[in-house]
Amino acid sequence: MNLALIHGWGSDVRCWQPLLQALEVVGGQVVNIELPGFGARAAEPWPETGDLLAQLDAQLPEDCLLLGWSLGGMLAARLAATSGKVRALVSIAANGSFVVRDDWPGMDEDVFAEFCRAQREMPEKNLSRFAGLQARGDGQMRALLKTLKRWQPVSIPQSWYTALACLGELDNRALLQQLPVPALHILGCKDALVPAAAAKKMHAPGAQVTVIAESGHCPHLSQPEAVARLIRSFVSSLDAATAPLEKSSVARAFGRAAQSYDAAAHLQRAVCRGLLGRAAENSSPKRILDLGSGTGYGSELLRKRFPEAEIIALDIAPQMLGYAREQRPVADAYVAADAEHLPLADGCIDLVFSSFALQWCYQLPQLFAEIRRVLAPAGDALISTLLPGTLQELETSWKVVDDAVHVNRFLPESDWRSACADNQLGIRAAVEQRVLHFNDVRTLMRELKSIGAHNVNHGAGKGLLSRAKLRKLTEAYERQRSGAGLPATYQVLYLELAPRRGVSELDAAASG
Repeated sequence: MNLALIHGWGSDVRCWQPLLQALEVVGGQVVNIELPGFGARAAEPWPETGDLLAQLDAQLPEDCLLLGWSLGGMLAARLAATSGKVRALVSIAANGSFVVRDDWPGMDEDVFAEFCRAQREMPEKNLSRFAGLQARGDGQMRALLKTLKRWQPVSIPQSWYTALACLGELDNRALLQQLPVPALHILGCKDALVPAAAAKKMHAPGAQVTVIAESGHCPHLSQPEAVARLIRSFVSSLDAATAPLEKSSVARAFGRAAQSYDAAAHLQRAVCRGLLGRAAENSSPKRILDLGSGTGYGSELLRKRFPEAEIIALDIAPQMLGYAREQRPVADAYVAADAEHLPLADGCIDLVFSSFALQWCYQLPQLFAEIRRVLAPAGDALISTLLPGTLQELETSWKVVDDAVHVNRFLPESDWRSACADNQLGIRAAVEQRVLHFNDVRTLMRELKSIGAHNVNHGAGKGLLSRAKLRKLTEAYERQRSGAGLPATYQVLYLELAPRRGVSELDAAASG
């Protein structure tokens, strides 16, 4: 994938160098676009918006990740909505509307008008003031201000005033709600020009919104490593085809297992109880989201622990919800939805509880952006999931038989940690190994099917398991037999999360 970048008002292409170094771009074309009237194009007039967008589109490489900062971010959003060259958008400190419109947060119209007047009458003095506004609130304010002032040109062309008028006229509010490509919007928590409150307005299907702490209007300059991590995580989640399975297949598998799940889910129940045991003793959440609620076993435990709480049971499989409603009617609401796209309001959940459900999610940045979004400021999340090494004996044995995919791919702990950190979720983590034993391979495979955890991968072998393959699989697995039987290892990751409350990390490993 290629990369294209558009700088903001009052700057030039030099503003991208720290971020490009942090990204360590290897392969693909990098196009650093200079706006007319700025940098090397200082002598050029600022064109009409339509003509400008046509100029910019002509410079974009095919299949590009388009980055834009401030005014450049607003122009990039317009291009992302219309150009067939843009695969995904990243905007940095770019609002849907730079000035206040209706209830959309932005700069006061009178303040912006005064700023424009000062730019027309005293451009050099106004630019110095602008540098101060860009750096204000940033944790690296002094160093950042020094850099911005060093980059100021000796003379400022009249076109900068025209570019300001364009900034005030652009209105991307509706456009951001229906972008045809995935988007990542990065804002600074203490930005004096684009209020962080705009983050709530910028949430939309297919979009991730992240607010960086201790940052002003220039996070790509003051915190290039943090911004680079966000972009790398976003890029890794772009192509849904890279996920090894379809969510619809997962929903069907668990739907078919609704009636048989409880009889086989011994490990799942034990981990669920252990996860709830990690809740703080003085915890008293008013509203709980049981995320991936399944047959309702977790909801039942939550009801006993928090009898006064409102419990929302959410699962991707409607049949699971139907079973829970009939057999364990303890939840207050039942919602069929995907964890990566939660149909819930911002800040409405005090406790997100999810046991053995999120290992089916492969777009972790999107997943934790949603969890962070729905959590109340004082909320918490308790999550258990699976790591690589799970069912390693079965995977090793299948490799003797054929090259197909027979065991689900589990993401490493580092991916979970990174996605939490990028979404400003403090984290405590613990890893536990549990080993089950079975009399024979058929019993293990029958149990996996009973809980809906059988093979639904894209690369799964098709058709019935032949006697010859079963014999080879059995022979390979028997070589790993112990006195207790055929082992099946599970690597369990426990996460205790809280938004922006400085939860220190705890790395603990235990063997079960």
